[in-house]
Amino acid sequence: MIAMRIGIGIDTGGTSTDAVLLDLDTHAVLDSAKALTTHYDLMTGILNALDGLDPDLCRKAELAGLSTTLATNACVEGKARKSRLLLLGIDYNGIVRNGARFGLNDPDDIRYLPCRTTIRGEVLEEPDWSVLRRHAKEWFHDVEAVAVCEIFAVRNQGVLEKKAARIIAEETGLPAVESSTLFGDLSSLERAASALLNAGLIPITRDFLDAARDAFRARGIQAEIMVVRSDSSLMSCPFAMDHAVETLLSGPAASALGGSALVGAGQAVIVDMGGTTTDIALIEDRLPILCDDGIRVGNWKTLVRGLFSTSFALGGDSVIRWKFGKITIGPERAIPLSLLARRHPDIVQTLADQIRATPVHSLPLHEFLTLGRSDWDTIPMSPEEERLCRALERGPLSLQQAANLLHLDKYLLDTTFLEQSGAILRAGLTPTDVMHVRGDFTAYDVDCARLAVGFAAASLDMQPEKFCRQIYTEIEHRIFLGVSQMLLEYANPYFHKNGLDEGIQGMLEMQWKKRKKAPAGLLRFGCYTPATLIGIGGPIHLFLKGAADALHAPCVIPDHAPTANAVGAVTGQITASVSGEVRIDHREAETAVFKVLIPGMETRSFEEEQDAAAYCLACVRAEAERRVRAQGAVGEIRVTDSTADNTYDDTKLATRFTATASTYVHPETKEDDA
Repeated sequence: MIAMRIGIGIDTGGTSTDAVLLDLDTHAVLDSAKALTTHYDLMTGILNALDGLDPDLCRKAELAGLSTTLATNACVEGKARKSRLLLLGIDYNGIVRNGARFGLNDPDDIRYLPCRTTIRGEVLEEPDWSVLRRHAKEWFHDVEAVAVCEIFAVRNQGVLEKKAARIIAEETGLPAVESSTLFGDLSSLERAASALLNAGLIPITRDFLDAARDAFRARGIQAEIMVVRSDSSLMSCPFAMDHAVETLLSGPAASALGGSALVGAGQAVIVDMGGTTTDIALIEDRLPILCDDGIRVGNWKTLVRGLFSTSFALGGDSVIRWKFGKITIGPERAIPLSLLARRHPDIVQTLADQIRATPVHSLPLHEFLTLGRSDWDTIPMSPEEERLCRALERGPLSLQQAANLLHLDKYLLDTTFLEQSGAILRAGLTPTDVMHVRGDFTAYDVDCARLAVGFAAASLDMQPEKFCRQIYTEIEHRIFLGVSQMLLEYANPYFHKNGLDEGIQGMLEMQWKKRKKAPAGLLRFGCYTPATLIGIGGPIHLFLKGAADALHAPCVIPDHAPTANAVGAVTGQITASVSGEVRIDHREAETAVFKVLIPGMETRSFEEEQDAAAYCLACVRAEAERRVRAQGAVGEIRVTDSTADNTYDDTKLATRFTATASTYVHPETKEDDA
């Protein structure tokens, strides 16, 4: 009898940490559990999730797959850890002109060192390294990591980047990320933005992976640990530590894998609604569709290869506020007040007393502040901010109480820095609280949820039931718009590049408003899909059908939908793709030179096309295998390749060669990792 091969999947999101035990051969879910994510100590949340699984089966697990939306959430909410960019050979004016397109919005927050290199990577004049040594502590005293980018680093193995990173590490002790070790693309600003984002995500990713490894060790689980990367493949923990930006779409990628594995639909739209974001991905031929170029998350345009997907700030923990009589949901997240009240019951009376004194207000006076990091005292802050954190060690404070503590008018209370650093967290009214009031989810404190909804409804001069109904409808509306935009962007590259113009947006709004009416009139239009909408995540069953009906699409909520991400975390494989081009360079009318261009490698020229093609194919195949092994693969590697001609007016301009190396993880053949 062949022993069952068992895997553990762990997905840590902004709200919940999910765990599953999976039969690796049949993909049958053997056990599942869900726990709250504990941001102050991620290990506790992972342990709580693991403790909900069969302990004997956990110890027999051979493979563990991890996925997380922590990096995605940090980008969407603008809460990546503070990092700073050092540019070599790229000046201030270049960032002013072009930086915003890639997420480099503040030229004054970047540090610059002049140098001169050629497009071939030759160093004509090195930076003045004494300037960097003299100013490193001053330039980077208030950040947790540094990114270094030199304009032509991919053509010289990043020789100047390496020197700069070494000096920064020696002078400051901070981790310094070299852009050319992450990406081989020549586009310096995209490389710079991606490296900067990587630097800001390193502390978040490191904390998550350390917590997972410590939790597994504490429960005697010796499974090999892999991490889901943005293109739905797997990577080793050491690789993920250095390439934190590759986890940007780790959660959405696991969603796509898990939803596809649980339902098996050939064409599908995966809609994963978590606590912080709603992630949408597309499935065709039962495989996730990948993006042709670098992924974009929030304002960041990166070089990371990933899913053709979108993530937008809408989830069970999206904060609900109002301004000038209009309700907003997100983009910020908050701890649901019902959950905070379960942990700190005293806030219910505090909130009731406060509402009795101030029944309505334009400010969210129902919100509370609570301590977010136990090591908050390691963060540089003002005396007033330190005073607030010390007070929060004794328990949560309402906004009014916090303002009183600091002798401030409530309109002047500003906790932006403390929230961005994670030192404190905000609790407020969320869709999760509205679910408590409507009876759809009642695991926490219903009374506190009712108080907050009552205050919000009164401040908007409406009845609580109407307020709750309006929140549900708006969530359905946002999901409909998100799915429609994804389908349009996939159908037409114009929309993917430029977004939806006002006319298309207006037509979608008309479709939504008429969704419950029979077709009538001279014109019928709309965005419809035959693909199955697959809903995963805790609250999605409450909202997906309304969006699916407006799209005339079938809708499925599979078994184990609340923990589908964890299923996806352990069903991927390790893959790496590399592309290169053979370009025809017409020097004279009768002759041509064939140039081989592969990102990160020296350009080579050949007189014969077949020689250029053979060299290019050999290089991309070798590089694909090298990368897949760097991600943690051992043993036999499968490498496939493809070619595509780039033509214009029936004239061939170039041939593109792509090699993909892949292997399923076989823990029993894994080499010892000393």
